[in-house]
Amino acid sequence: MAAVVWFRSDLRTVDNPALDAACLNHKHVYALFLVPQRTWQAHDWAPIKVDLWWRHLAEFKQELADKGIGFSIFTIDRFSQSGATIADFCEKHKVNTVYANREYPLDEIERDKQARACFEQRDIEFQLFDGNLLVPPEAVETKQGGYYKVFTPFNRAWRTEVAKISDWTPESWRVENTVASSTELPQCPLERKNSQTYPVGRQAIMGKLGQFIEHQVDEYKARRDEPSVDGTSMMSAYFEMGAIAPKTVARALSSLSPEFPYGLEPGADTWLTEVAWREFYQHLMFHEPRLSRGENYQTETQGLPWRDAEEDFQAWCDGRTGFPIVDAGMRQLNETGWMHNRLRMIVANFLVKDLLIDWRKGEQYFMRNLVDGSFPANNGGWQWSASVGTDAVPYFRVFNPVRQSEKFDPDGIYIRTWIKELADVPSKHIHWPHSYLKQHKTGYVSPIVDHSEARERFLSTFKQVKNG
Repeated sequence: MAAVVWFRSDLRTVDNPALDAACLNHKHVYALFLVPQRTWQAHDWAPIKVDLWWRHLAEFKQELADKGIGFSIFTIDRFSQSGATIADFCEKHKVNTVYANREYPLDEIERDKQARACFEQRDIEFQLFDGNLLVPPEAVETKQGGYYKVFTPFNRAWRTEVAKISDWTPESWRVENTVASSTELPQCPLERKNSQTYPVGRQAIMGKLGQFIEHQVDEYKARRDEPSVDGTSMMSAYFEMGAIAPKTVARALSSLSPEFPYGLEPGADTWLTEVAWREFYQHLMFHEPRLSRGENYQTETQGLPWRDAEEDFQAWCDGRTGFPIVDAGMRQLNETGWMHNRLRMIVANFLVKDLLIDWRKGEQYFMRNLVDGSFPANNGGWQWSASVGTDAVPYFRVFNPVRQSEKFDPDGIYIRTWIKELADVPSKHIHWPHSYLKQHKTGYVSPIVDHSEARERFLSTFKQVKNG
């Protein structure tokens, strides 16, 4: 009998255990991908993210065809229609087993439960794997049998599990041709925004990874917080759509140390820690379904009285707050669909703590604009910045945006790149240009808030809620 591989956020042929199992156990393998347009809209998929996935799907279709696998893409309304759509395909093509890799937020888990029930009614087996993580959520437990709520001990336990992986060799297989694969994709049902700056297809993505490992990872720890330099891997969008597996990344890093995951130089070790952060947030989503419902992880902070300040929120969205480093970050996001990670922390902290605006509004704005929008990572990062999440930055730590700017963009290169009104402002004024601008008007906006007063407002508000 034939098999179906149900692709989701795992659009790759290497280090994909669901695909490997199907191809090793069946002569005929079909590949399916579903586009649940209303669910994607409800999940705030950014048009630039849709475009990147669609471009990669075209390359991926050819990659599968080269392996002898036909690829079918179906547009459906919602997640809830997944099971019936795939079961109908299975009956038509005499398929008795569906293979897929697990996803961990609540809606995805519910989708798979519904699909399994539908498959069981039609005598179709459903096998799930953990190809999107190095370590599945059930494998990392505290001594008490629960999950880790703080990252540092999680990272230690996670690395212990990674060290148990003895074979980093990818599977090799080819199946008999199943169906002719047309080169045309169906019409994309959702809005798209140009993502051409991101190459797609396995060869280009692996080239990007190789370039980073060979030429940049050594400097990663030292340079990753400088937004004006090319100091990060820029692999996050590929992680999100599963065009590259965490196992592929781990294999590349393992070549740098015989004691892997230990013994790495500081740059590579720090990058592996970022992979661990990604998995930490995925595990949290799995263990705490309420995070998928927009709840604060720290339940005692659920009643925070956020400001209803639409004008301030819009100014933040548009990069018109009068705080140059904040505005530069938001303009980079709006123009490119990506923002440097240090800036993500700065602008999130500003929205929540300077403007006292609900972190969920910022979380949604990010998802609607980020090419690499990952629900678990985005949710975790925003809750961290808002001091309401697990392992949260203490609530009394409020970033001073001017100090952050001076520390991480000392010469103002990043600010000038994104705020054209400040292009000619001297470096000594660039982080807080407002006195200088009284004599040299450029059209740059005045600050919408006094940071010192805003900080006190946030601290007193948070303290009241905490002390309840």
